Amino acid sequence: MAQNLSFSGHETFVCKQFWLKKGYDFLQQNKKFNDNQAVVDLGVGKNMVNSIAFWLKAFGMSNTEGLTDMAHFIFDNKIGKDIFLEDIASVWLLHYWLVKTERASIYSLFFNEFVKEKPEFTKEQLKKWLMNKTEGKISENTIVRDIEVLLRTYLKPIKSKSIEKDFMNIFVSLELLHQDKDKYNIQVNEKSNLPAEIFLYAILDNEAFATTNSLNLKDLRFSPQSVGLVFAMNLDGVYEKIKELETLYEGKIVFTETAGNPVLQFKERPEKIQVLIEYYQKIQNP
Repeated sequence: MAQNLSFSGHETFVCKQFWLKKGYDFLQQNKKFNDNQAVVDLGVGKNMVNSIAFWLKAFGMSNTEGLTDMAHFIFDNKIGKDIFLEDIASVWLLHYWLVKTERASIYSLFFNEFVKEKPEFTKEQLKKWLMNKTEGKISENTIVRDIEVLLRTYLKPIKSKSIEKDFMNIFVSLELLHQDKDKYNIQVNEKSNLPAEIFLYAILDNEAFATTNSLNLKDLRFSPQSVGLVFAMNLDGVYEKIKELETLYEGKIVFTETAGNPVLQFKERPEKIQVLIEYYQKIQNP
């Protein structure tokens, strides 16, 4: 079993699109979530206060030392690149960080392992898989609650009284997950709305790829924390993004196919944070 698995903490609340910014501003003012005044300052109930604090950590926006560099990069009122999450790239970035951070283990387990085995599944199948994966060390009720939150995080809401609220769930716009009655399906496809720069950032940020400048297509699609798994991309999608990067970074990134072995090569490895900076500069000054 993987070490340090972490479940629950969200108080059964799905992260809303504005919660991370709300929590960021709160911590920027040197306030603390465990203060009684937090309920008043954030304008939500105590359980929601705890949930906002949890989601900031789950997304890697905060840790024991406070707010992280990536939190400032997105949400700072002066230098933040997309404080209201208006660009789809920012939403994809947050999805990547949620899976990578592993503070909420179900997301990493789901995208890196479970979906590879069962892209179409039922709640019961996912529950049994997680129970087996955690070797019974996490209670069934906890796992059931985490599954409910995960599904609502990504699902487009079906017609219900809470449909307006559910559309505010942070990852609905990614359209990663579909529901058909009691069955769910992860959409493993080309991900045409994923900017190539976010795809590249995730490759550069992957510690497993840090010491090599030559990456084959299958590793990018199937290895742990790879762009193929985290973004639920098929081989065609990974191939197309690499070709796009070859054009964007002409001379620095090349794509070769030798003896049926497609390989991405860094002739000049970009700095991952610079990739993001240049992307946001491009969209803000087209």
